[in-house]
Amino acid sequence: MRKLIRLVQIVIFFIPIVAYSQQAAVTGVVKDASGSLPGVTVIEKGLPTNGVSTDAEGKFKIILKGNSNVLVFRAVGYVTREIKVANTTSSIEVKLQTSAQGLDEVVVVGYGTRTRITNTGAVSTISADKIRNIPTSSVQNTLAGRVPGFFSQQRSGQPGKDASDFFIRGVSSLNADGNRPLIVVDDIEYTYEQLSQINVNEIENISILKDASTTAIYGIKGANGVLVVRTRRGTIGDPKVTIRVETGLQTPIKKPVFLDSYNTAVLRNEALSNDGFPAQFSQNDLDLFKSGADEFGHPDVNWYNEIFKPRASQSNANIDISGGTPRAKYFISGGAFTQDGAVKDFATERSEVNSNYFYKRYNFRTNLDLQATKTLTFRVDLTGRFGEINEPYAASNLLGEIYNYERTTPYGAPFLNPNGSYAYNRYSTNYLPTINSRLATQGYNRTRRTDFNILLEANQKLDVITSGLSAKVRVSYASTSDIYRGLTRETNIPVYLYTPATGSRAESYVRPPGGPFVLSQFFLRAGNSNSYKSVNLQGFINYDRTFGKNHVYSLLLYNRNSQNNKSDLPTNYLGYSGRVGYEFDQKYLFDVNVAYNGSDRFAKHFGLFPAVSTGWNISREKFFKNNIKFVSLLKIRGSYGLVGSDATPGNKYLYQQTYSRGGSYKFGESSVDFVGILEGALGNSFVTWEKQRQMDIGIDLNAFNDKITLTADYFRNVRYDQLVDRKSVSEALGVGLPKENLGKVLNRGFDGTITYNGAIHAVQYNVGVVFSYAKNKILYFDEPAPDYPRLLETGRPLGQPFGYTWIGFYKDEADVANSPKPATGQAKPGDLKYADLNGDNIIDQKDKGAIGKPNLQNLTFGLPIGVHYKGFDANILIQGSLNYSLILTNQAIEPFQSQLQPIHQQRWTPQTSDIAQFPRLTTIRNTINSPSAYPSDFWLIDAQFIRLKTVELSYSLPEKLLPFKIDNARIYLSGYNLLTWTNYSLYQQDPEVASNSVGDSYLNQRVVNLGVQLGF
Repeated sequence: MRKLIRLVQIVIFFIPIVAYSQQAAVTGVVKDASGSLPGVTVIEKGLPTNGVSTDAEGKFKIILKGNSNVLVFRAVGYVTREIKVANTTSSIEVKLQTSAQGLDEVVVVGYGTRTRITNTGAVSTISADKIRNIPTSSVQNTLAGRVPGFFSQQRSGQPGKDASDFFIRGVSSLNADGNRPLIVVDDIEYTYEQLSQINVNEIENISILKDASTTAIYGIKGANGVLVVRTRRGTIGDPKVTIRVETGLQTPIKKPVFLDSYNTAVLRNEALSNDGFPAQFSQNDLDLFKSGADEFGHPDVNWYNEIFKPRASQSNANIDISGGTPRAKYFISGGAFTQDGAVKDFATERSEVNSNYFYKRYNFRTNLDLQATKTLTFRVDLTGRFGEINEPYAASNLLGEIYNYERTTPYGAPFLNPNGSYAYNRYSTNYLPTINSRLATQGYNRTRRTDFNILLEANQKLDVITSGLSAKVRVSYASTSDIYRGLTRETNIPVYLYTPATGSRAESYVRPPGGPFVLSQFFLRAGNSNSYKSVNLQGFINYDRTFGKNHVYSLLLYNRNSQNNKSDLPTNYLGYSGRVGYEFDQKYLFDVNVAYNGSDRFAKHFGLFPAVSTGWNISREKFFKNNIKFVSLLKIRGSYGLVGSDATPGNKYLYQQTYSRGGSYKFGESSVDFVGILEGALGNSFVTWEKQRQMDIGIDLNAFNDKITLTADYFRNVRYDQLVDRKSVSEALGVGLPKENLGKVLNRGFDGTITYNGAIHAVQYNVGVVFSYAKNKILYFDEPAPDYPRLLETGRPLGQPFGYTWIGFYKDEADVANSPKPATGQAKPGDLKYADLNGDNIIDQKDKGAIGKPNLQNLTFGLPIGVHYKGFDANILIQGSLNYSLILTNQAIEPFQSQLQPIHQQRWTPQTSDIAQFPRLTTIRNTINSPSAYPSDFWLIDAQFIRLKTVELSYSLPEKLLPFKIDNARIYLSGYNLLTWTNYSLYQQDPEVASNSVGDSYLNQRVVNLGVQLGF
């Protein structure tokens, strides 16, 4: 018996030892792309009660008590991750990827926030971590293909002016300015230009508000959607310093190609022959062009290559400091961005000025949060931006100069004369100096912009009255000042025509008639072109309280804004807004928003804008939770409401009759002239804002532990009371008519995103699809009744092109004689042949019809792909746009208005009639072959493109390898607009160039960037 007792005692003694040996301790650190991550929940899988949180340095220690040997890492805004820790003896490092689709992810709505599980509105959100390292100066350039409902077009790549035009859920207004979204940064309204100058390093996240339930609170400004930017703020903890330095190279996405002197001269002679004129160049001229034996008398200059560099540089540097205590939290940031232009340096000792394009921007931001008492907090935000844009005075558009045949040809002039003097285009009528000579001598135009913003806020909790009640007052001031400076030469410069020596004749340098001998002095111009100021006052009363399973919240808002620019009359805005919401057990959701606001642009100042939304979280129902456990969120939501737009085309105050000075009257015996008064357009005392009824139905889904997430919406918007001109009234009335609220447009579509987050052992990956579709139709547009219904704009999309239907080329003289011919001019074999839609045997305006599609794409998509392995990260975005049309005119494509291009060699000739891709060449303007005189679906192409939009490859060094007090170190290689695939060959221009233009804007750029980020 004693032996048995002794055995039991031994067993009891060793049980704790064995148990303790199974309770292994795991230590480690959790990080994101910016460094250590505090506040992450670390739980042992299968034992939800066994958990810890990471400290201020992202470190944790946990004792394993179960048998799963798996740790689960969770944090709001990050993808949940599971890590196997069996047999782990050393400290582990865990990296979390950001996510905008978690159940507790914060969703920004108008003047408030929700979580994904309780939100009932249509909102798209992206964390700035996803776009912070994209090498572009403008924030809006980073969002294409990443945010559903976001449509954009980057029209130019010029330094400082490369910001994309963008729209939310397409366009609905007949007025161009009536489609611009409202931009709100930290609840303060910004302009397009101010948004493009924000340093993305300052941004926490960006949200797109798309339906009435999220935008009705903005009332008269909410019809076009709202882009909301939240900047970064400090958190409690030791100071964290992050330094990021990067440098990159820019190259054109699509470089134009022009024919050389020989091929241009051959085609010039052919075109003159087609027109019945003698040849301009003899065979000897052609031989010299081809051989290059006479480089000054028969030059062959590729002006694009001579003027533009193959690449240009840019650089970016940022430093930010954040941290705080319970009493004071801070975020401080500073940055510098410089972007060089692609023009070569032509400065000389006689003219040391920078005539290149360039952009410089310096910015700072200080966000402070102060806890004055237990119930009173203050917020102080101070930000400034200083920008400088330089442009050559020699040409408002350098690329346009090179495209323009009348100003630049490969054989018009040598780059320099033999003695180094400047030449001029011998074939121009005004003896135009060469581009390089004007760049070297004529100076620059420079604009310096200063933006300054300050925001003061006090937030007082009123729990002493009732729990959850608070009041807030906010005052902000914003100013923008543009100072221009031009150092230019307004007169011609000394240029010469060089003639080489021949026989007894000596070489000569001849000035054009009246040309100067010496350079004139520089002329300095300076002034203030813009001085914008805005003062905003906001007052809030908030109530937010939970009673068991019941959550109630409400908001009352007073908002007053006054804006003015220099001596212009100020624009005033005043509004009252409210919100009431109720949630039961995060299952049944109900939200009402209403705004009563207006502006002084209308005689009737104020309007009412209500909206209601509701949601049903099916996944919270017992029958669902008990049977479909792999779905953590399934929510159906819907909204309906009325929003407005106060954009007024033309006169600011449309309700007023306008008069202007003009003409003159003679009075008195000596016939003295007095300035007259002219009657302008009539006023419209009934004019009001545009209105839009919005309906949205959406679904949110999270499944398989949030590995699969889905958000999708269908919307239907009707914009009515649009301000348009009455075109059905005859001009014989004799007076200008005012804008009236007549137009009506339907816009509908769908957008959404699907994401999958997975892992294969230590490799994490995510794959997504972002899609946006928006199609509009004009329901009513006051227009005169055309001869044929096919010419009506009503019933067609906004911006619908009209033109002729191309059916081939005129084959020969017999075909010309037996076919309908243009009303003006004479058709010849090889000309474009158009359908005679009305059958009168004449091609004229009555044969036009709707062709192609508008220039704004109605379908966009993005394919974001990310892979993470230990310290290595790779992120790729493939972006595309479909269903739009593009037509270019004049210098872009028309021979001898444009420099000749490879497509012109595929012109129609009797020998190439079966394979021709271009009409016969002619030097006569406005013929049936002209896209400006006869727009047609030969010139209007149905375009689409796919871009490798961004690529980022990075490596984060292990913490144990970092010296000093460096917390994290990361090196990355990023790219922007790396590859582009298009479906057309007629034009050389970028697919995002503006339609109905000459296509000569500064080329969009491809950027490759190398950066280093250090955290302390």
